[in-house]
Amino acid sequence: MKNDESAISEVMALLMLVMVAVSASAAYYVWIANLQQEVQTTGSEIAETRLNTFMSEIEVVSYPEYVYYNIDSKPDGKITVNESFDERFIQEINVIVINKALFNLTNVKVKAVSFGSDVDWAGLQFHERKLVDRDGGGYYPFPNSTASLYFRSENKMNTSMKYITDEGYPYFASYSNKTNVNTTCLLTDLTPLHNPTYTIGNISKAEHGTGYVYILINSSKLPIDAILKLYITNDQGVDAYRTIYFSINR
Repeated sequence: MKNDESAISEVMALLMLVMVAVSASAAYYVWIANLQQEVQTTGSEIAETRLNTFMSEIEVVSYPEYVYYNIDSKPDGKITVNESFDERFIQEINVIVINKALFNLTNVKVKAVSFGSDVDWAGLQFHERKLVDRDGGGYYPFPNSTASLYFRSENKMNTSMKYITDEGYPYFASYSNKTNVNTTCLLTDLTPLHNPTYTIGNISKAEHGTGYVYILINSSKLPIDAILKLYITNDQGVDAYRTIYFSINR
């Protein structure tokens, strides 16, 4: 029998097998790499979508800006407190938190976290225009006295600190009977009173909750253009920010 001259030699067959194996490995590597990139891209898109949805599950509503004129009564180019003037004032801010999530939110709170380095300020606690201490009890600003400080008087006095409601109505420091109080020597140390976290409570899905923030603007140079940042927290971790602009002119 004659040898078949058209047959492939053993060496060539081995080389061809090696080439096929290498080509298959390369194709498999490219397929795996493309699949991994596709999975990573899809995962990032899903994560971003979930984050955007997560952050949009609550909405914070308040006035976007507070503007003040004729603050400097003295005038001396700053918010002054001395024996003749108390130009400091307290601004009430109404904050509404709308729950757009598909679940209830519990222990919702609003915290004033920043007001810039050029503003001397404090977050105070009030109950029906009565100043309260950090623990929610009565604050007694007078030595050897049990009188509490209210802001109920509608009579303007240069020596009585002003309290401005969210609607813009001014009230002045007073006793409970609405008699004005001289505050030029009061609230000089705001550290024990600074408590800028305000409780709203629980908010059911598709409902809203209301809270109030009270910011005291202390002695500061004028004019002031500052940004107040409010941070909304809750037990579910659905957090949000609200930015409010303050423009305080002379």
